[in-house]
Amino acid sequence: MQRFRVWWNSFKTVALLISFTVNMILLLVLLLLLMQLFQIKNGILEPLVDGLHRNFVGLDEAVIERTINVDDQIPVVFDLPLNQTTNVVLIQDVPLAASATFTLPGGGGVINGRVDIVLPKDLVLPVQLNMVVPVNTQIPVSLPVDVSIPLKETQLHTPFNNLRSLLEPYVRIMDNMPGSWRGMLNFTLDTIQGQGPNLMLPTRDSENPWPGPQASQPEPKGHSPSGTPYPGLVPPTPGPAPTATPIQDMGIITPPH
Repeated sequence: MQRFRVWWNSFKTVALLISFTVNMILLLVLLLLLMQLFQIKNGILEPLVDGLHRNFVGLDEAVIERTINVDDQIPVVFDLPLNQTTNVVLIQDVPLAASATFTLPGGGGVINGRVDIVLPKDLVLPVQLNMVVPVNTQIPVSLPVDVSIPLKETQLHTPFNNLRSLLEPYVRIMDNMPGSWRGMLNFTLDTIQGQGPNLMLPTRDSENPWPGPQASQPEPKGHSPSGTPYPGLVPPTPGPAPTATPIQDMGIITPPH
């Protein structure tokens, strides 16, 4: 029994030392993480979430522009009605033979006979055309066709909009959270007093993410209930301006044949 007590006391001492060592290590790790908390938020998490959100919006607003060279034969089949007056030119002499009746002057009577005449080449004759002309031919077409496809007018709009809606709450939370220990202190005091800010309030990054906020605009995010901004918040870097997205033909868009 005495040996068991000695063993138990030794076990408790070793267990306490191990527990104390593990707790100290965990405490040091926690302190290190807390020291880097705002660096992680301001330098990694917030740019990552804001960047994903902004670029999904930019993809939805992008326009695919390219030029398609169309080189094809288009069949043309139809009936062309003609009903008009025009002039025709004889390409050769045209002999004419017709019966004729001649009335002699002064009551000399009537003579029936035959008249032979020749219409000369290059004679211009007015004629009336009233006919239907069948047309059946192939028309060669070779021209560049400019194509402009806004992605928001395609089936890609729905997934891009869903991704934006998915990330927007996290953008608001990140933007409304303080970015320094001094700002965290004010934020904590306001929260303890029941006056903590609404983390889901719209921010500039959530309302107008593309092409990104301008540096000259006021910074609206992370304000305390009194209207004073929490310290340590750095305005995000303005994003690139939206541009049309040129693509190469990979078989997605093919000219008609």
